[in-house]
Amino acid sequence: MKRLLLLLCPFSMAIAQDIVLESVEVRAKRETLTEQEVVESFAKDPGEALSSMEGIWKLRKGGIANDIVMRGFSGRNLSVLFDGARIWGACPNRMDPPLFHVDFAEVKEIEVIKGPFDVKNYGSLGGTVNIVTVEPKKGLHGKLNVGVGSFSYFNPSLSLSYGSDMFYGLLGYSYRYSKPYKTGEGKRFTEYANYKPSEIDSTAFSINTAWAKLGFKLAKDSKVELSYTAQRARDVLYPYLMMDSPKDDADRLNLKVSYGKLKLNAYYSYVDHLMNNSKRRAMMFMETKARSKTYGVKAEYDLKNLSLGLEAFNWNWKAKTKMGSVSQNTIPDVDTTDFGLFGEYRRKLKKDLRLVVGLRIDTTQTKASKSKVDTALYYRYHGTKSTSRRDTYPSGNLQLFYKLSEGIEFFSGIGYSVRVPDAQERYFALDRMGMVETRYGDWVGNPNLKPSKNTEIDLGLKLKTEKVSADISLFYSFVKDFITLYNDTSVHGSPVGVDSDSKARSYTNVDAKLYGGEAKATLALTDTLFLEGGASYVRGKKDTDPSRNITDEDIAEIPPLKGRLALRFDTGLYFAQIEGLFQATQDKVDSDLNEQKTPGWGIVNLKVGGDYRNFRLIAGVENLFDKFYYEHLSYLRDPFSSGTRVPEPGRSFYLNASYLF
Repeated sequence: MKRLLLLLCPFSMAIAQDIVLESVEVRAKRETLTEQEVVESFAKDPGEALSSMEGIWKLRKGGIANDIVMRGFSGRNLSVLFDGARIWGACPNRMDPPLFHVDFAEVKEIEVIKGPFDVKNYGSLGGTVNIVTVEPKKGLHGKLNVGVGSFSYFNPSLSLSYGSDMFYGLLGYSYRYSKPYKTGEGKRFTEYANYKPSEIDSTAFSINTAWAKLGFKLAKDSKVELSYTAQRARDVLYPYLMMDSPKDDADRLNLKVSYGKLKLNAYYSYVDHLMNNSKRRAMMFMETKARSKTYGVKAEYDLKNLSLGLEAFNWNWKAKTKMGSVSQNTIPDVDTTDFGLFGEYRRKLKKDLRLVVGLRIDTTQTKASKSKVDTALYYRYHGTKSTSRRDTYPSGNLQLFYKLSEGIEFFSGIGYSVRVPDAQERYFALDRMGMVETRYGDWVGNPNLKPSKNTEIDLGLKLKTEKVSADISLFYSFVKDFITLYNDTSVHGSPVGVDSDSKARSYTNVDAKLYGGEAKATLALTDTLFLEGGASYVRGKKDTDPSRNITDEDIAEIPPLKGRLALRFDTGLYFAQIEGLFQATQDKVDSDLNEQKTPGWGIVNLKVGGDYRNFRLIAGVENLFDKFYYEHLSYLRDPFSSGTRVPEPGRSFYLNASYLF
C-alpha cells in the first residue's frame, strides 16, 4: 500500500492515505480528483482537469470553459456544486458552464459521484460534481504559485490564511491569461472561424478571481463560516459559436453553520453574461445579455446511521437577444423553484456487508414571465401557450458493498433519479424571421416537456494489494422521457406571413438507454516505478420516431472509447512520467442533428517534478509529437453554433512553480 500511496499523491502521503481510506471504507461510490493531480497537468479549468478521470470526457468550445460529459450525461443532466452550494451559468450556449466559475487555486479536491446515487442534491440524473475549496490550517500560511506555458499562458496566484482555536480566515487572488492556442497544423484556433484579421492573435481569455473565507469555532462541534468569491472574465473566445464573451461576471456567497449533528448551508450566486459577434466578420450584429441568479438553503441532521434533510432554492434565468435591430426575450425571465426532502440510511448488516438506502421527494415549479414570453411561438410549434408547470416526483437508490476478502470489495446498486426540464428547454423563444441564414430555422422551447427519469444499475469491483490497485465499474441506464433536440416541422395556426413549411430546432422527450463502463489499474513494478492504465466506454441509444423527424437511434454528444497508459518513476520527492492517451473513432453519431464522425487519435505527454524544502516545481509537454486532431465534437451548442470544428492544442509546454510558507 505504501507504494501505491507514493503514486497517488507523491508530495503528501498523509493526504493520499486519507483519500484512499475514505473512498474504500466510507464513500465507495465517490471518487476524488486531488489538487496535486490538477497541478501536474496543463488544464485551464476544472472541466478539462476532470476529463483525466475514467468515465468523464470534455467538450471544447474554445481555449477555456470546457463542459464535461459523464457516462454520456452532460449539461443539465449533471448536478454541479461548490462546497454544497449551487451556481448556474447564464449563457444559453453554455459558454459558462458551472465548472468555469471557480479557480484552481481555490480547489482542495473535486468529488465525483457517477450515476443517480446522490439523494442529497437536486437534479443528479447522471451524476454529481462537488468542488471542495481550501480550508485554512492552524497558524499563518501562504502559497504563491506561478504557472506559465505555451501560447502566452500566464497564471499567478497567491493565498494567505490564518487559523487558531477560535477562528480562521483566508484570502486569495488568481489571474489567468492566454492567447489563442495553436493546433498541430501550426494555426491559431481563431483561424478556423470567421474572426477579423485583427483578432487572430488577440486575447483568448483574461480572468481575475478573488476569494475570502472567515470562520468562527463556537464550540467543539460548532462553527460558522462565511465565504465569498468574485470572478471577472473578459474577452473569452469561442470559435465553436457565432459569438464570443467580452464580459462574464460571477459572484458566489456561501454561509455554512454546523451545530453538533445539524448542518445548515445558505447561499447566493449571480452570473452576468454578455456575448456578441463584434470580433467576427459578420453581415449582422448579434448580442445576447443573460443573467442567472440563485438563492438556496440546505439543512441536514445526522443521527448514528441516518441523515435527514431538506433543500430549497430559487433559480431565476433571463436572456435577451438582439439580432440586427430586433430584440427578443429568448429566456423570458424564468423562475425554477424547488423544495425537496431527503433521507439516507447506512448500516453494516454483517462484518463484511454494508447497506446504503436513499430516498428523496421534490416538488419543482418552472414559471416564465407572462409579460416577456412569446406564447405565439410555442403555439406555432407545440400547440400550447403554457407558461408554468409544477412537477412532483420521488427519487432514491439502494447500494450494497460486500468485502469478498482482504483488499477486494464488490459494489452493486440500483438508483432512480429525476431531472426537471430547465428554463431553456421549456421556454426558450427565438424567432429568426429569416434574418439569419440557417438550416435550423427558429429555436423554440417546449412547454409540454416531461421530466427525465433515469433508472440505473451499477456493478463494481475494487482490488487493492501491496502491488496492485484496480477498479472496474459497469452500468446500464434506462432513461424514460430523455430530453433530446430534434427538428420540428409541425405548425399550428401559423400567423400571416409564416410559411406552412416553417421549421424549428426544439426539444422533445424520447426513451433512451446508455450503458458502458470504465476500468483503471496501477501496478507497482518496484518501490519507485509504476505502470498505470485506464479505459472508458459509453454507448447511447434512443427510440426513433419518424413522425417527429427522429430517425437516428444514436444519442448526440456521446463520446468514443478512450484509454490511457502511463509509466511513472516516483520517489516521493521527485517524479517523471510518460503517458499515452487515445480515443477511438466515433461513428455512432446523430445524423438528424448533422453530427459528424470524429476520427480516432493518440498523443504522448511527458512531465517531471519535485519538491525541495518549501518549493515545488512541475514541468511538462503535452502532445509531444504535435498531433493535429479533434476530440469528440459538440453539436448542441445552438442556437448560435457556428459550425466550426475546434481542433485540440498542438505541442504545449508548461511550468508550474509554487512556494509554501
